[in-house]
Amino acid sequence: MLNTIFATKIGMSQAWSTAGKRLPITKLFVDDNCVLSVKQSQDQTFKAELAYGKKKLKNVAKPLREQISKSGFSSGFKQVKGVEVDENFKRGETIKIDQVLEVGDVVAVQGVSKGRGFAGVVKRYGFHGGPRTHGQSDRQRAPGSIGSGTDPGRVWKGKKMSGHYGFETKTVSGLVVVNIDLDNREIWVSGPVPGHKNSIVRIKKTGVKKDIKLNEAIFTNKKEEAIVAKTEEVVVVKTEETKDNKELKEEKTA
Repeated sequence: MLNTIFATKIGMSQAWSTAGKRLPITKLFVDDNCVLSVKQSQDQTFKAELAYGKKKLKNVAKPLREQISKSGFSSGFKQVKGVEVDENFKRGETIKIDQVLEVGDVVAVQGVSKGRGFAGVVKRYGFHGGPRTHGQSDRQRAPGSIGSGTDPGRVWKGKKMSGHYGFETKTVSGLVVVNIDLDNREIWVSGPVPGHKNSIVRIKKTGVKKDIKLNEAIFTNKKEEAIVAKTEEVVVVKTEETKDNKELKEEKTA
């Protein structure tokens, strides 16, 4: 059975559990996860290539374009990733949410963190900086010593220094799927997810379940808002019709 699916980050919101606890949630939109190929390795395990994120077919590299057309898909994809599967999925198949996830599944979400440009050690690693006394005027945000002179006489690899902050692959584990909306193709997970809005994330099941029930008032309010919006649309249409009728009557009388 497949335990991985790709999604697009919508943004963060909040919800309440039946116990009255406020939960920060991240909404994820699950677009089509398309199987481009399925291969069997020597250890009798299957590996499928999942394509995600639609884009124009002409903007895809030619080898991948041929593979997509042979799989029976008409649009291009932003990314293609290998995923291990237990069953032999068919080429050209589209994976749905309910084939992979259920409410209560504990998942690990992987994404690329927001890029923050070039940053110093205070912002990048939380250094405290130098003392602000004894005549020092420019050491408040300095990194301090980066190594001794004679031995080793160089800077060790991995030394924490200023540089590009963010834009790294990060994984947040222990998040719980609290709601699945199949009509709108949305997944709600408890807690934050790395990456900016509209970025692609990878959701992987951990095989653990956790029971978190949301307050039903959240969904009833949404239904009421939708009903109100529909009634407002109907009222607007009727008022426009009445205006048109009045104009026609005035023309006839004239």
